[in-house]
Amino acid sequence: MIPRPLALAAAAAIGLAGVVAGRADSGTAGAPVLNPAQSQFLLRCGGCHGTAGLSPPKSVPVLRGRAGWFLCTPEGREYIVRVPNVARALLDDARLAAVLNFVAFDLGEGSAPHGAEPFTGEEVRAIRARPLTDVPLLAHRRQVVNDLIRRCGAPKDLLVYGGAG
Repeated sequence: MIPRPLALAAAAAIGLAGVVAGRADSGTAGAPVLNPAQSQFLLRCGGCHGTAGLSPPKSVPVLRGRAGWFLCTPEGREYIVRVPNVARALLDDARLAAVLNFVAFDLGEGSAPHGAEPFTGEEVRAIRARPLTDVPLLAHRRQVVNDLIRRCGAPKDLLVYGGAG
């Protein structure tokens, strides 16, 4: 019997293959090639958010086609870094910035505003030092998303998450 974590990781790798840009070489035809940010997303985030950024929206936020909207405002940008599981991720600042960029720009599928800057390690270091542990997270998210809807034209279904909609 295959250990459950190994089976889940294998299934996740297969699912992520549909959203990665890498190509397999002729010696490994069909095998997905993941860059480090994609691998870290798969290992650290894919179990809940889905390997392709698709998850049950009332359980965990759907990232695919949506995550980039958070880059539209300074508050949205900070929010996605300050979410406790992100801010406390066991990744150095540069690696976490790379994962956030993969989520916002690749999984986000064009939802990031034109001209949005990628995260840098320095920016992530400064923001993650203040994780959202002192506010009701769902209420704070609702406030940020309502602002994205009002100021940026984000879709209203971005509110659908854990009773936040």
